Amino acid sequence: MARVLLVEDSPTQAVEITMLLEEGRHEVLHASDGRQGLEALAEYALDVVITDLEMPEVNGLELVERMRIDYSHIPAILVTSRGSEALAVQALQKGAAGYVPKSEMKALLNTTINDVLSVIQSDESYAKLISTLTRNVFEFDMPNDASLIAPLTGLLMQVSSGLQVFGGMELVRLGMATEHAILNAMYRGNLELTRDETPMDHAIMHEDATNETIEARKLAEPYRDRRVHVEAIASTDEVRIVVRDQGNGFDTTKLPKRGNPEMLDTKGGRGLVLMTNFVDSVTYNPAGNEVTLIKRRNQSS
Repeated sequence: MARVLLVEDSPTQAVEITMLLEEGRHEVLHASDGRQGLEALAEYALDVVITDLEMPEVNGLELVERMRIDYSHIPAILVTSRGSEALAVQALQKGAAGYVPKSEMKALLNTTINDVLSVIQSDESYAKLISTLTRNVFEFDMPNDASLIAPLTGLLMQVSSGLQVFGGMELVRLGMATEHAILNAMYRGNLELTRDETPMDHAIMHEDATNETIEARKLAEPYRDRRVHVEAIASTDEVRIVVRDQGNGFDTTKLPKRGNPEMLDTKGGRGLVLMTNFVDSVTYNPAGNEVTLIKRRNQSS
């Protein structure tokens, strides 16, 4: 259960979203615009903010920008609608931790909250030792086992935090981008599952979601022996993550460019949108079966 601040100017939408959040056993505090949202952030201890984009006074983009400065430890998740795509992409680039289309709120809202909060909860027991690192390199050769993704991401976040490359929500955004890159490599790359055949990201990693199609694919040739190679290089200047699968790849020339509002409707899914907006650089090899994510230190870190 999380303590959620809902920032929504429509009373009807506020009631609908509140009911969904309460179904997820969250405690909900409502603010009718961004200005009231900032006042609530200053007064209450909150775990996550769910915000509309188009609002009077302070809109969702302005709220995200203010939170990045004054409340960088609290994730903001956008509720997007048709016509707000450009604003949503800006907010993702400015520091939002995720987005949920209004048309998919029932299916995605609570799972998105769980995704974000699960990345935040990382073990700090090695913080003192890791703080002495100046550079660290990891290489993993992983089977198609989604239960390995969260521990790998947690380890990477510990090292990045100890190196003080960046912290707060930027660290969380890196963790989420990494999770989605590995999920894509396992399920869309190695197992060659379609978007419709692949369970929701949170369900895959945290609820051991599977079905007959997935289990059959894991046992069949040529899928069963395919591996995911992950290389992570963390220094005091940047974190570079390379994820490579053994699938057939895809045509990367058809992907919308960073900052393009059409990204929110891309058939590649929400994972691709988050990856592209949560790190500084996303590049693919010519075959389309290897992605390199780079997140650099900035002056605000």
